[in-house]
This record gives sequence, C-alpha cells and structure tokens, in this order.
Amino acid sequence: MKVPKALSLRVALSLLFVLTPLVALVIVGSTTLAIRLPQIMDDNRSIARESAAEMAARVEEYLRSLEHRLKVLTAAVANVPRDDVYQLLVAARGDEFDAIYLIDEKGFLIDASVKNYGRQYIDEIVGIDMSANKLFRTVSDTQKQAWSDTQLSTVSGTVTVGVAIPVEGSKTSIIGEVPLDQIISISKFSRSDRQLDLWILDRLGEVVADTRVTSFGRRNLLHLPIVQAGLNGTEIPDRLSYDGQDFYAWAEFSKSLGWLFVSRIPRGMDNPATRELVAIIITGFISTSIIGALLAPLWAQTLSRTVQSVIRRARIVASGSQPENWPTSFIKEFNQLSGDLEAMADALVSREQALKEMNEDLENRVRTRTYDLANSNLDLSKALQNLQKTQNELIEAEKLAALGRLVAGIAHELNTPLGNSKLSLSSQEHEIRNFDALLEKGLRKSDLMKFLAHVRETTSVAFMNVERACDLVTNFKQVAVDRTTSLRRKFHLHNLISGTVLTLQPSIGKNIQVVIDDMPENFEIDSYPGELGQIITNLVDNASKHAFPDRSGNIHISVAETDQEKIEISVRDDGVGMPPDVAEKVFNPFYTTKLGQGGTGLGLNISYNAATNVLGGSLTVESTLGEGSVFKLLIPVIAPEHEGEDTGSVKNSPVGT
Repeated sequence: MKVPKALSLRVALSLLFVLTPLVALVIVGSTTLAIRLPQIMDDNRSIARESAAEMAARVEEYLRSLEHRLKVLTAAVANVPRDDVYQLLVAARGDEFDAIYLIDEKGFLIDASVKNYGRQYIDEIVGIDMSANKLFRTVSDTQKQAWSDTQLSTVSGTVTVGVAIPVEGSKTSIIGEVPLDQIISISKFSRSDRQLDLWILDRLGEVVADTRVTSFGRRNLLHLPIVQAGLNGTEIPDRLSYDGQDFYAWAEFSKSLGWLFVSRIPRGMDNPATRELVAIIITGFISTSIIGALLAPLWAQTLSRTVQSVIRRARIVASGSQPENWPTSFIKEFNQLSGDLEAMADALVSREQALKEMNEDLENRVRTRTYDLANSNLDLSKALQNLQKTQNELIEAEKLAALGRLVAGIAHELNTPLGNSKLSLSSQEHEIRNFDALLEKGLRKSDLMKFLAHVRETTSVAFMNVERACDLVTNFKQVAVDRTTSLRRKFHLHNLISGTVLTLQPSIGKNIQVVIDDMPENFEIDSYPGELGQIITNLVDNASKHAFPDRSGNIHISVAETDQEKIEISVRDDGVGMPPDVAEKVFNPFYTTKLGQGGTGLGLNISYNAATNVLGGSLTVESTLGEGSVFKLLIPVIAPEHEGEDTGSVKNSPVGT
C-alpha cells in the first residue's frame, strides 16, 4: 500500500492551531453575511422607494413654484401695455427659466425673454410661426396648463422641458422653458444618500435629469422593465440591470407632470454597505491568519517535544531492546500513552515466544490449504471457460434474433406497398375490361379521357409503392450484409443511419417516431458498418421498448463532429427516463428490467463492447427520470486497425449505401 506523504506533529499542530480559528471565522463570517446581506438588501430597497417618492415630491414642489410664477405673469401680462411686456418677461424669467415667450392664438411669437440674448435678438425672432410646437397645441386645445416632454427649444436652441399656461381673458399663451441642468441640480439636492442616484424620465422614456451624469445627452430608457412598469402602472420590479451593473431600484410616477422618477442604488460589491461588511470579514480573516501563524509554532513545539521522546523509545522497543525509562508530561493523555507503551513493551517479550510456536503450526496449515486451493482453482477455471462459451453463444443468438426481428418487420412493411400496388393494378385491369366494352359499343372522347386519367392515377400509385418496396429491400440487403460480416470499409454515415432507421420503423410501432436531425449527407467515415448499425439498432430498439411503456414519443438521432477527428452520435428519447441505479448498470451483461418479458439484457452490452473493442470509441448514457435518456456514441472517423485485418481490402471496399 502506498503511504501518503505525512506531516510532522509540529507542522500538524501548527496547522491545527491556525486553521481552527480560521474555520471558526469563516463560519461566523458566512453566518454574518447570510444574516446581514438580506438586511442590507431590505434597507436599500426602502431607501430607493422613499427616495423616489421624496424626489418626486420635491421636483413637483419646485416646478409648481415655477407654474405659480407664470400664472402671476399671465395675470400681469393681461394688465400692462404692450411695450412693457418685454421687461415683464425679463423680470419673470430670472435664473430658473432659459426662456419665456408669449404666443398668440395662431401660434406666432409675440414677445420673449431668452437667457444670454438681448432685445435685438428678440426683435429678430418676433413673429416666427410656433404653431407646430406640441406644447402650444396642447394648451390651445385644452385651455389648461401643461408640461412637455424633453424638447429642442425653437427659441433658445437648447434641450429643455417646458410649461405652458393660457392667459385668462385672451387667446394667447405663455410658455416657460426650464433648463435641464436646473432639474438635475434639484435632483442632486434631493438625494438622501451618496450611493443613491436618480433619473427623471418623461412620458416617452427620455431622460430629463440624471444625478450621475454631469453633462446632459439625449437618452431613452423606455426599454427598461422598471420604466415600462412605472409608466403603465403595473407592479414595479425592485431590481434594475443597466449598463452592465445591477441596482436596487424603485419608480414613482407623477400624474400631474407625466414624469417618472426612478431611484437606484448599486447592488453587490458596488454597494458601499456590502463592501464594508466584506472588508471587515476579510480583515478579520487576515489578522487571525497572521496572529495564528506567529503563535501556533511555539505552542506546537511544546506539545510535540514529549511525543518525539515517546517515539524514540518506541523505536528502541521495535529494535528488540528495552528502554531504561519512559517520559512524562503535563498533559494527562501523553502520560497515559507513555505508560501504555511501557506495558506493551513488556508484553511483546512474552508474546514473541508464543508467536514462534504459532508460526510453526501456521506453516503446516498453509501447505494444506494451498493444495486445496489449487484443486478449487482448476475447477473454477473450467467453469469460467464454459461460462464464457455460453455467453458468446448467447450474444451471437441475440444478434441473430435482432436480425430476425428486422426480417419480420421488413416482411410486414413490404405487405403495405405490395398490397397497394396489387390493388391499383386490379383497379386498372377492371378499367381496361370496361374500356374494351366501350370500344365494342362505340368510344366517346370523354370515355377515353376518363380511362387515361384512371390509368395514370393507378400507374402512379403502383409505381410509388413498388419504389417504396425496392427501397426497403435495398436498405435491408445492405443491413443484412453488414450484420453478418465484420468488414471494415468506407461508407456514408447518413445513408447507414437512415437505412437502419428505415428497416427498424416497422418493428417499433407507429406511436413512436424516429427523427434523424440535420446531418451532412456526404459525410464519409472509414469504420465497421455492421457493428455501427448493430449499435444504432440496439439503442433505438432499447428506447422503443423501455422509454415509452404506455404512450407515444420521439427518438432523435443526431451527429456532431468534435475537435479530435471524432464524431459523436446521440440517440435521445423523451420517454420516462431511468433512475440512477438502473443507468449505472445498463451496460452490464444480462441486466434487464424486462426479465421474464422477452428481454435478455445483452443488447446494450453488445453495443458497449462493439463501441470500445471494434470501433475504438466509447458509449455513455445520461438519463433524467421523467424527462428521457440520451446515449452518446463517440467514435473516431477512421477506426483503429485490428490484428489480422486486411487493410488493402478495406481501403478498396465500396462505399455503403
């Protein structure tokens, strides 16, 4: 027996003293993570939910203040002279608006105040047609205030959001455009945590504000599930995946603004609380490792000193001598070990003499038993030879029985096309007699056309069925030749599999469908078609008998090439599957679940031996109870040569059909 490499006691104790606290720390750390991580998750979800609502409330409050300013402006515009409107718009704009402008009922610009532009620019743009502005059309149709989605301002040329308010007592409207960076500033101010980021989206999913982005760029997030749920009023998912990162998230919809407020907090190691917890556990692990590595050798050396002294004295006893004294220690178990070894040394001296006497008696008994075993081995050898001979005969009988079943199936299958052909020819003969009668009475063109149509139809049916019978006979002929000889040759894999399936279909029943998945028709291999066909037959036959006891199903055969000049042939069924204990023994000889019902238990064993010993490959099975089984045959494209094989005849042999 090979003895594994052993550690010294000092090293083993050092590892024990180091690993014990580390294992304890790992258990405590894992428990802490298991308890704390769900708490962190719940806390972050609550923060995300509360922050979304808080942000919606603050932004609504801020924008309501802007609405109020414009409402005051509409009342003032109605009561001031036309020449004073510009100054009034300038005073109302302040720093909160990019632009404020007055539009008449037809959509023409009356007056405006635009940030960073003076009166001269306003005079140039007065009178432009803004009737196509969506916000203007909304307020004109409803005569109610309205907020827009993100838009490109016609007046200022920047991306903004706008609010429109009708002027009471007239058909004019005032539109104020709020800069997006102003909304971003309000959003950042409303954040309750540094790790929290916020989005404000309009009805179309365009980003109005993002606390994570310093400069604004047009983005549409309508494709995100949380955005769709928030805009549609369905259940809000609490998880968001965006830009390769996961977040805790929540969405709050503002009905008055038509905007969606989405808060997000990083998940996993991007979350500060999670990082801090993991850092604490890792720091504790490293600190414990360092302290244990420094202290453990000192303590281990103290304990191992006594054990080493006991070992030295034990070696003296093993050499046949008796030590003068045995060591003691402050550890009770070590003292007990030393005392027991001393007693054992005394007992060894007395037992040595007894062993000499026993050895002499044992030698006599061994000689007697050896003679008996030699006779038993001779009998067992003869029995084994008989068993192997019987097994080989059973295997050959199973192969012939499988071929016999194919013959019976083909004979049954030939009855159908031959019967159809006979019926078509009988019908044709009857029509010919009727046609002869019509010739005697006088033939009309319609009678001739009817006769010709019937002849064409019956001839076509007879030809199709005769062709089907020829295909069956041709395929079975090649299968029979391959099964009765073990000849290596080149052949097309698709033709071999399809021909084998064609000969098997009659014997497996109509409720089971054998499907050959896509495979190259001209893929050629150099192997043993007889053994390969036998394996395919056994696998399909096994699936039809065991996978579908009381129902219909499908058997799929597929071929895939590997990177090592090998091919993998898979036979997969969607039947009842096999339990693990059956799958482990399915290739054993004489193992069958149909004992007493016609099963010999040799089919899969024959397939396994042919795959490994003849084809130079392997045969494995994977099965899930209730879902089906798949047998995978992995063989080389060029089969290995066997002793005594005529390679010249193999290379020149014809390609199989």
